[in-house]
Parts: sequence; C-alpha cells; structure tokens
Amino acid sequence: MRLLTRYDLLIVFGLIAIVLLLSMTRDRGSSFAEVYHDGRLIRTINLKVDSEYSLEVGMLIKVEGGRISVIDSDCPDKLCILQGAVDSPNIPIVCVPNRIVIKIPAGRTEVDVISQ
Repeated sequence: MRLLTRYDLLIVFGLIAIVLLLSMTRDRGSSFAEVYHDGRLIRTINLKVDSEYSLEVGMLIKVEGGRISVIDSDCPDKLCILQGAVDSPNIPIVCVPNRIVIKIPAGRTEVDVISQ
C-alpha cells in the first residue's frame, strides 16, 4: 500500500511552487525611505543604493540590501539602534528623543487586519 500516489506528489510540489512564486513577487513597499524630523520631511533615501547617511540631529543611518537601520545616535536610550534593519512599510523606526521617524511608504495598500 502506497502512502502517496503520483498525483498527490504533483499537488504537493505544485503548491510549493505557488507559495515560492508568491513569496518572491511580494511587494515590499517602496524603493525609498522618508526621514521626518518634527513631522517635517527632511530627507528621502534610496534603498537600492547601499550607503551611510548622517543626519544633523546626531544620527547615522545605514542602507544595506534594501533595508534601512540606525547605526549610531546621540539619544540616551539607543532604542532606535536596537530596533535593527527594516524593509517593511508597516514598521517605522522611531527615535523619540531626537524626534525622528524613518518610514518606508507603502507601494500599494496593505491590509493588516480585517475585523467584522
């Protein structure tokens, strides 16, 4: 008695291929990040170019592999550094003492939760 027939394997591999294809073509948001100070846009950063950027408020921002992170800050708690690298429009980097928000604009509308 066989556990899996030829058709069962075909269905399993087909589903795996669909999942891989969908995960590779998923929209990760925009190809740039926006840096706000006191709610005012002060810089737009291209996420396709690996580089480091210095801000006048005492922060050093790094872009690597399409992800953005804060690598140095003169704020006392350093939570913005501990947050790590971000590549999703759903997760901003916030430094409250420096009043900085770094966010990636959504490339298209993303649904987090639907409640009824």
